[in-house]
Amino acid sequence: MSWRRLASSWPGLVACLLIGAWYAVTRGQDASWDLRNYHLYNAWALLHGRLGIDLAPASLQGYFNPLLDLPYYLLGTGPLRQMPRLLAACQGLWFGGVVWVVGRIVARLAALQHRPFGLIDAAVWLLGVSGSMTLSQAGLSSNEMPLALLVLGALYLLLPSVGDERVSWRRVAGAGLLCGLAAGLKPTAIVYVPGLALALLVIQGVRRPAWSLAAVFSAAAASGFALAYGWWGWRLYQLTGNPVFPLFNQVFHSPWVPAASGTDPRFLPHGILQWLGYPFYWLVSTQSLVTEERFADPRYALALASVVALMVAGVRGARRGAPVQPQVRLIALFVGLSYVAWLVLFSILRYAIAIEVLSGVLMLMAWQAWMPSLRTTTPSAPGRSALVMLCIAAAAATHVPQWGHTRYAGVVFSVRVPTVEPGSLVVVLGQPNAYVIPFIPDAADARFVGITWLTRQAAGRVLGERVRNAVTAHRGLLYALLRDDAGDDLATLQRWLPGRSLQACVPVESAMERTRGGTDVSFGLRLCRVEPR
Repeated sequence: MSWRRLASSWPGLVACLLIGAWYAVTRGQDASWDLRNYHLYNAWALLHGRLGIDLAPASLQGYFNPLLDLPYYLLGTGPLRQMPRLLAACQGLWFGGVVWVVGRIVARLAALQHRPFGLIDAAVWLLGVSGSMTLSQAGLSSNEMPLALLVLGALYLLLPSVGDERVSWRRVAGAGLLCGLAAGLKPTAIVYVPGLALALLVIQGVRRPAWSLAAVFSAAAASGFALAYGWWGWRLYQLTGNPVFPLFNQVFHSPWVPAASGTDPRFLPHGILQWLGYPFYWLVSTQSLVTEERFADPRYALALASVVALMVAGVRGARRGAPVQPQVRLIALFVGLSYVAWLVLFSILRYAIAIEVLSGVLMLMAWQAWMPSLRTTTPSAPGRSALVMLCIAAAAATHVPQWGHTRYAGVVFSVRVPTVEPGSLVVVLGQPNAYVIPFIPDAADARFVGITWLTRQAAGRVLGERVRNAVTAHRGLLYALLRDDAGDDLATLQRWLPGRSLQACVPVESAMERTRGGTDVSFGLRLCRVEPR
């Protein structure tokens, strides 16, 4: 199968999906921190109506929209329970879909330039889909891949007719709907909605028709967001007074937690140099800048440099009466505007996969803007070779992080936990422990509350007081689920119950607490009775 058919045909889609499934299987069983913290608990909690019963056992993340967590949980505890590799393959299909859509975007640009899909197109396609975040998130339950697929699908919908006086309203509405769905399923994708809306407005000339198109896009995006998130936001609002609880509480002022944003500020840029050139700090292996794991990736620096080069080429071309193609400007503006929004709000790199996979496309477009011979049906050999070599060098300089995988077991979720009596209260101390809850026999007959940084931060507020009252006023059996690093959370429990101690502790046996190399990372994960001394 040729590269062009792989990027543009239905058999090509099947091939990309199979590649995504195969790659996910090779990575091993997902045992990432987020999966153990909230993805499994959130799905279980939704199915058992726990929002008004439990109190933050998964901390802040336990209040995230659980829709995307349902398929993985239902398959892993249902029909694919004893087929962990097949579940991993299913999760890898999202990655395969992303690979295919990026290939479609590259093929579309080649067609708009009236040239065949060639070696340079294949090179930039492969470069984009082999980035550090893309490969590291493939097959994981973190849900970054389905979001990227929706956002890239929206961008692809706009490419055929953007810049035309007769832009398809259906395509604009479809693109807005896809972006809105992505943002509603996981609000970290919200950065792409204004990025694509503003890019569309600018490309169409900021005239009255352009404003109309932007309004259609925005209305469709709002509808998609409401469809995916509205039901959950309403439930959070009814419970806490904040539809995105506990995030952005400086806006909604829920009495449950302090008036703070709730977002993680650790990865935001520090100083003017990082604000202006953050991606250049990621050229060498680093940790704790924009991700928890060690990584290196030159794609973002190359993408940023390409956007700047395209801006300069656009100004130069406009003066000479040879403007840059509207589709090229759309992609460049979308990436640039979305990057700025991402930088200001999050600066967490795994949320930027939709930017990362377009890095190769941006490089090609910038190369073509300054070397027009690459836009011809027979690109010049020196320019083509130089671009391909740059792609190879960028790929070689990439260090893909590990987000936590384990060996495949006989069942997907091999977790064995002691039974707790009906009516018991289980205090979850610290993170990531809440994934154990769905596997406690008859867990639906117990109640679970969390003592984590969130509840300690909410001391004197509704959430903090409700957790404290639930613990101190409970008259039945009391348990604690904790690790050796419980620290301040255990100290809080002991301060609330000064006459009690942890007794009859039983280890939680979980295959998810071992690395692929067999190293135990459970830190003494155990379930203990909390009883009088």
